[in-house]
Amino acid sequence: MAIISKLISYWFMLFTIGFGWFILAPLIPGIMQSYNITLTVAILLVSLYGYTMVILGLLSGYLAAKFTVKNTIYIAAILSVIGLVGRAVSPDFSLFFIFALIAAASYPLALAPVGSISESIAKEKSHTIIGVSVGVLFLGMAVGAFAGPGIFGSIGLNGSMWITAILAVIAAIWIAFSIKDYPTFYKGKSLKGSFKIGMIKNWYVGLSIASMSVMFGGIASTMLILNKFPLASAMAYGGLLGGLAFLGSALGAIILPPIFEKYNSIKKGLILTSILSFISVSILAYYLSFNPFIALLATVFFLFGFFGNAYWSMALASTTKYVSDPAQAGFATSMYSVLTNLGVALIPVFLGPLFESISLVWFAVGIVIAIEFVAFVLSFTLRTKPNGGKAAK
Repeated sequence: MAIISKLISYWFMLFTIGFGWFILAPLIPGIMQSYNITLTVAILLVSLYGYTMVILGLLSGYLAAKFTVKNTIYIAAILSVIGLVGRAVSPDFSLFFIFALIAAASYPLALAPVGSISESIAKEKSHTIIGVSVGVLFLGMAVGAFAGPGIFGSIGLNGSMWITAILAVIAAIWIAFSIKDYPTFYKGKSLKGSFKIGMIKNWYVGLSIASMSVMFGGIASTMLILNKFPLASAMAYGGLLGGLAFLGSALGAIILPPIFEKYNSIKKGLILTSILSFISVSILAYYLSFNPFIALLATVFFLFGFFGNAYWSMALASTTKYVSDPAQAGFATSMYSVLTNLGVALIPVFLGPLFESISLVWFAVGIVIAIEFVAFVLSFTLRTKPNGGKAAK
């Protein structure tokens, strides 16, 4: 309970960031109509968060190391409030976009140095802290995606934006009074030795899981249309599948890492979640491409999110085992986050269109299976104890 009391305000802030982020996705038609913009520009609003992680992720780790993670969290909370309140009061799209960019900058500052938070507060619970932190972010994203249309239908676009702003203000006030004793253990200052060659394996795992999640969420509606689903049904089912993937991601990261850590079975957890991720995404790739049975697809979208994000968060926590200083741990998780989002920015763009080609779809499915199989194999090699210590059973 002591750990929870120290982290609950931080977790709530992550929830509000995720909620403010993905409430935009189902509201894209309303945003287009309100501001008279194109679909491409509207989608860019959702993508801003990923771009800011690539651009600011390492900076956030550096700031957390040099000035402690407490100050980085304060900055994240302030930027979230400025961005989301500004987004709610913007009279035109140019200002809406600028404030949306400011709000997006809170994401890397809040999440990228999560390794510093876990190592500072309770090193022995790093997988639990990181898993729950990642999970509540995705839970916010899932709630935003599911609740957005209903909120929009009740109070319109401006009211929807004000809901996100009010939650951000509550989170910032709570943060201001609740993290004054962060951190309990912290060296800081020097980042020498933050990178170890073995981390590249973790980066690959993070990149492979995140890029597939984004890609299949993005092409789901298109693939259903190619398989003769009516446009309205394809869009509705596509939104449902994406929401289930986010919900699975949230629950997987929140539930599984703490269980494996409690029973000292992180290595087994890495292997188990990796093989189940591999199986579920292979089924997903095949059936979405050739035989889109919605009930089955809903199940495997959820399961890939559930096991995939648990594996992703444990691979993220694994990077902290290469360093001994919480400040360096924050920079290690920042590097992981940056490389993961870089993969998200690149792989779906090049691989996703292959699924739309009748002559290349089998090739695309094969690439997905190959990428995830390598991620499964790497689960046997990821570090689970500090400084090369004996791995957890």
